[in-house]
Amino acid sequence: MANEPALLSVLVPVWNGAAFLAEALDSVRKDVTGPFEIVVVDDGSTDDTAAIARGFDVPLRYDLQAHAGLAVARNRLIELARGELIAFLDADDRWPRGRVSILERALAEHPECGLSQGRLQRLVRVDGADEFTLVDESWAAPSVCTALIRRDVFERVGGFDTAFPNGHDVDWLLRARELGVAFSGVDAVTLHYRRHEHNMTNDIAVDQPALLRVLARAVARRRNAAGSPSRSARNDA
Repeated sequence: MANEPALLSVLVPVWNGAAFLAEALDSVRKDVTGPFEIVVVDDGSTDDTAAIARGFDVPLRYDLQAHAGLAVARNRLIELARGELIAFLDADDRWPRGRVSILERALAEHPECGLSQGRLQRLVRVDGADEFTLVDESWAAPSVCTALIRRDVFERVGGFDTAFPNGHDVDWLLRARELGVAFSGVDAVTLHYRRHEHNMTNDIAVDQPALLRVLARAVARRRNAAGSPSRSARNDA
């Protein structure tokens, strides 16, 4: 029926994420009220990730792949998703309550938008404590994990560029904007992002050059789209 709510696919890539996966999945269960599925792609974990995912009592599909990295895992998740709406959640993060309804409302109010996107708030250990605590500030981060995305946007933009193990979500968001996909910004926290010793972004020597490559690629695309003066025109100037 036309008034039936859209199916939400919650896409969870995980690699050796047993320490936090149950909390991530539980945050989805507590927040979603409409029809949903969770799809977990295990990127070759060697810990208890598989047992935790398979034993969780929510509509969940589990897929195991050889270790290939986050971008490959996210692309596999898109292939497996059945929903009209797509939401990503990394296995070490969690959703705040009300996240889905806020972003769904934004898309309903702005049907011209391909995605709605909120703000990120960090979860950190304070003074070496075992428990994680939310910091006070939040910000609009360039991350697909703060967003709710219409499925047809991926048909238009494509998947994540696996040439960027780090920064591929920034690259995807930039490509979406370049193709005219409209974004609806929401002034609300839609992701609790956990900072810990195994974050990919901890390695600044890898992360910062990757982001610079992403930005350089975006600049090159825009220059090509705008067109450049011919050799003769440059010589005549």
